[in-house]
Amino acid sequence: MSTLNVKLRRDLRRRPAQLVSVVVLVMLGVALFGASYDAYKNLDAGYQDLFTEYRFADLTLAGGDTAAIAREARAAPGVAAAAVRTVADVPMRTPDGGTLVGRVVGLPAGTQPPVNRVRVLDGRYLDPAAPTGVLADRHLADDAGLRPGAAVAVWDGRAWRNLGVRGTASSPEYLWPAPSRQNVLPAPGSFGVLYVPEDLARRLAGSAAPNEVAVRYTPEGRAGAARLDAALTAAARAHGAGAATTRAEQPSNAALAQDIKGFSQLAVMFPLLFLSAAGVAAYVVLTRRVARDRVVIGTLRASGFRRRTVVAHYLATGAAVGAAGAVLGAAAGLALAGPLTRLYGDAIGLPETTVTVRAATLLYGLAFGLAAGAAAALAPAVSAARVPPAEAMRGAVPATGGAGWIARLERAVPAAGRLPAGAWLVLRGPTRQFRRTLYTMAGVVLALVLVLVSWGMLDSSRATVSRQFDQVQRQDAELTLGRPLDGAALGALAGTEGVRAAEPSTRLTATVTAGDRGYSTTVVGLPAGTRMHRFLTPGGGERSLPRGGALLGAALREELGVRTGDRIGLALPGGGTVRTTVAGFVDEPLGTYAYATLDQVAAWAPEAGPDTVLVEFEPGADRAAAERALTSHPAVVAYTDSQALKKTMDEYMDLFYVFVAVMLAFGGLLAFTVLFATLSVNLAERATELAALRASGVGRRRLARLVTAENLLVVAAGIVPGLVVGRIAAGAFLGAFDSDLMAFHTEIRPATYAWSALAVLAVAHLAQRPGLRGLARMDLGGLVRERTG
Repeated sequence: MSTLNVKLRRDLRRRPAQLVSVVVLVMLGVALFGASYDAYKNLDAGYQDLFTEYRFADLTLAGGDTAAIAREARAAPGVAAAAVRTVADVPMRTPDGGTLVGRVVGLPAGTQPPVNRVRVLDGRYLDPAAPTGVLADRHLADDAGLRPGAAVAVWDGRAWRNLGVRGTASSPEYLWPAPSRQNVLPAPGSFGVLYVPEDLARRLAGSAAPNEVAVRYTPEGRAGAARLDAALTAAARAHGAGAATTRAEQPSNAALAQDIKGFSQLAVMFPLLFLSAAGVAAYVVLTRRVARDRVVIGTLRASGFRRRTVVAHYLATGAAVGAAGAVLGAAAGLALAGPLTRLYGDAIGLPETTVTVRAATLLYGLAFGLAAGAAAALAPAVSAARVPPAEAMRGAVPATGGAGWIARLERAVPAAGRLPAGAWLVLRGPTRQFRRTLYTMAGVVLALVLVLVSWGMLDSSRATVSRQFDQVQRQDAELTLGRPLDGAALGALAGTEGVRAAEPSTRLTATVTAGDRGYSTTVVGLPAGTRMHRFLTPGGGERSLPRGGALLGAALREELGVRTGDRIGLALPGGGTVRTTVAGFVDEPLGTYAYATLDQVAAWAPEAGPDTVLVEFEPGADRAAAERALTSHPAVVAYTDSQALKKTMDEYMDLFYVFVAVMLAFGGLLAFTVLFATLSVNLAERATELAALRASGVGRRRLARLVTAENLLVVAAGIVPGLVVGRIAAGAFLGAFDSDLMAFHTEIRPATYAWSALAVLAVAHLAQRPGLRGLARMDLGGLVRERTG
């Protein structure tokens, strides 16, 4: 075995705690990458397999002459199948007494459709012999306790009709129960889907013919999906179609795709933080080894060892540490990928999850770990090779200018000269090896980024919920009507005990068009002076509902390329298109709607009278009693508690608490290992100096306090830039989730910054404890002889 190989083995055994801390950081980074990236790829593959198995539609066209649209679509190159069906939103009553506005989806009885098939989870598929037998989507079944043999009542426009539940089912269309892109987070029990025989769906919808065409492409057609989407949409609109929804825009798919996109970013972002921290720690540790080995390096160079041989030796140390962490991390990531895939698959409702071991992920993880160790070792290795042999053999480490800084301070602040010696020790230490101080601060910054990204998500999510339900949406309940609203009915509802105010409202499905662009949304009609809804502008102000034109969600400014005052079209469900003006934009967290006055909506679509009533309760009102009184009114067929979603999202915050706790634990571990490595190196480099102070009569406790103050001073200096970078990182991460479905504002509470800073200081205090214990056990005589020898 060569001399340098023997030295390498001894180097790895000396002061192993510092190198172990680097191994831990590399291991965590590679493990996080392996587990999260493999889980992301497993989920994405399972998601796509589900689309293929159940023939999920690539394009859905609503309205118009559906028979002609389907016929033309089937003849188009790249189309595998096109199926017509009836879809309608209707009030429902469940056996548990709940009321909701649900959706019926028509399916052929006795056989699965060629597009958008369902998976029967329990019970039996639709049967022509049971014309009122239906399948309940699993979300509705779970919320209302529906099982085969149960009954659910559906409003057919004139009366309630009881339907028998034959079974429960799942569909790629409703893996996430999103009724629309404007409402991707319905409260449990406020929305549900029934799959019913096509003939029954038409009767419930009051339609003589199907109102939707679902189109599935061949693999070749999917490769050119954008071109095919545009061609089929144009052809459908020539037959009177009102809305076209691509697979990417389909509400459930859009919501889950956004979620999985965020998951994919987590799979890269957090591992990179740990690997960066590992690089910082490895750099500091190896720089210390180079400084300690100066005499050895000089001897080796004087004995004929080449520079590249010395470089390779120190690179090997970094590579060995990186390889050890990478191997351990790859094994841990491989073990965690399966449970993480199944956990996340259950959360989003995938019927099946596939866990696959990907060699590429293992290789990437190993490469990342090796690269982190080798890259961190490169600069110290080159530095070692550049040391002149004669200078190195003297063993002196050049100073870095701390004394000059002290002299300048004394000249600038005369009173500084009267500071006690202990204060000078604290102030002088960080400047003596300023590069090491910078890397300690970099570790603090990395730890704070991890903490603030996770904690900032929690704060911003809470702020988003508050913005939507405390500032924008002011009603307490929404009543769905079974007949046209008149003044007497509105007066009766407004006069219900516990009700402060009631306002009529209408919702009109439409496609907003500008040039060749279109966006399917809901036009919400409200009274001109509504008190149930506030219109917040992107600039942070507030405005009223205009008498003419429409207010659009801020996302449509870029989606459609329109500005205030531009002319837009509204393609209505009946096939007609009206023109109007963009009156302005609103900034709302959930969904992207269009808003107009009731009179304006009536001018666009005379048949679209008020179909809902928004209700505000008196402060302290008995909400349950008010609900019973309102739902007993003969005009009311469904009651939606508008605050139920707020409560639900508040409950979901419990999941965020778990997420934040995990990320904070990782952030604390990251901070501890980086600070342990850097602070212990600091103490090791200054061991002789500190021993001399002890020998000169400085007490052990006082010396520990001085060293602690110096270390915490460096950490505190890193906190300010850490908080700034952490805030920027939190904004960038949340910005990746922004879309027309949901818009986050990065809002981090001042208390979060304070607690994050205190947490890092506490971790730094703990990280230096092992070094301080070593300081107490130091051999004073040996270290002083080393200094004077």
